[in-house]
Amino acid sequence: MKLYKIYSRAIGLLFALSLLCVGCENEDILDINDLEISPSNPESVIIVEPDDGITSVNALTKAINENGDATYILRRDGVYYMEGKNVFKHNVVIKAENGSGKMPIIQPICDAQGALNADMIRLEGNATFENIYIIGKDAATGNLMQRLFRIDESNVRLKFDNCFIDHCRNFCIRTDNVNNKIYLNNSTIRNLALTSDPANGRLIDSRGNEQDSIVINNCYVYNNTAHIVRFDNVVTNYFGIKHSTFYNVGHHIQINYAIKVEIENNIFANVGWKSSAESNVFWQISIPKKDERAQDISMSICNNNLFFSEEFERLFAKYPQNLKRTTLSDDGYQLIEEGKLTFKDNFSEVLTFDYPPVLPMEYIDKFFENMGSNMSKWADLPFYVDEDGVEGIEAGKTFTFHYSTSSKSATASTTQGPIGASF
Repeated sequence: MKLYKIYSRAIGLLFALSLLCVGCENEDILDINDLEISPSNPESVIIVEPDDGITSVNALTKAINENGDATYILRRDGVYYMEGKNVFKHNVVIKAENGSGKMPIIQPICDAQGALNADMIRLEGNATFENIYIIGKDAATGNLMQRLFRIDESNVRLKFDNCFIDHCRNFCIRTDNVNNKIYLNNSTIRNLALTSDPANGRLIDSRGNEQDSIVINNCYVYNNTAHIVRFDNVVTNYFGIKHSTFYNVGHHIQINYAIKVEIENNIFANVGWKSSAESNVFWQISIPKKDERAQDISMSICNNNLFFSEEFERLFAKYPQNLKRTTLSDDGYQLIEEGKLTFKDNFSEVLTFDYPPVLPMEYIDKFFENMGSNMSKWADLPFYVDEDGVEGIEAGKTFTFHYSTSSKSATASTTQGPIGASF
């Protein structure tokens, strides 16, 4: 395997990466001071040349192992293949070079025996990704990754800014340790799905480890079968979702548990369709009964539009045993009574988007018919979406969720502006 080319130079400038969260209205969504996501402002800048997938793979991992804490610049129109086990042990910023051209791609590739590692990238240090297309589909076989990012240490800070994350089976981000900070900003995340077992397809999964902060700001999240965040009965200090648009996501909002929560100015379109015969709860908030931090709970769930389109309404009518999730949990009402939850100005307005993906209604119909059981029988039904049937994306031609400026949602935010993500 031939050596890749790395050009590096040390510079005397420190990089100060702003964490003001820009949404539709340029609002700073956070009011906690320690959500510093960026790695420790490395002084070195390393340009990493792309792989060709035949004579060179793992150029990015090798560069990080050789150079340590640094900012790594990836070439536009280049592909950076991940073969086998790739562990980032240093604090890194990974970003696209300036200029025109397609986003750099980070993509797994199987080894000579056809084996694909379960995790594309494992993190032991802080990492920021900027303007990168991350696809969890094996370049050689088309098989999907189980997991994209796995955090192996505590106190890790992981940030995605202006990225596009596409395809994964089990979950995009898994945490195996505590007190991490995860931040997604101005990014698109889609096609997190395992159609044979739709309990998978999660964006973030804590695996029962307490986290410091989880923030989703000004993002498109669509075509996923399971949780946006799976807390798994442990406490996260801060959970924020603001100015984001969610479309065709199987699981409802389940918070068990978080202390400070801000879910404001979002659109939840066809979210929570994995329904139940026992519960119509969408906002499933639970209070930690044996944690003294529960006395500090402060939540705001305001100015969100939650709706199901006509295709889903027909399914709820066709299969009435499936209850439509729209309501707040009992613990949520208790928090309102205690003055710890502000729950107001949430509404339901059916919107027509300008360029949404096709809904996989044949698959979802089978889910409704069978109440989610034995979905492996229907795993080959269409679910994953793509604009043109060609792997990859083209700037300005991906799915968008713009809606009429005359709608209620266009002036429904906490500052009387539009809700949802703005791209």
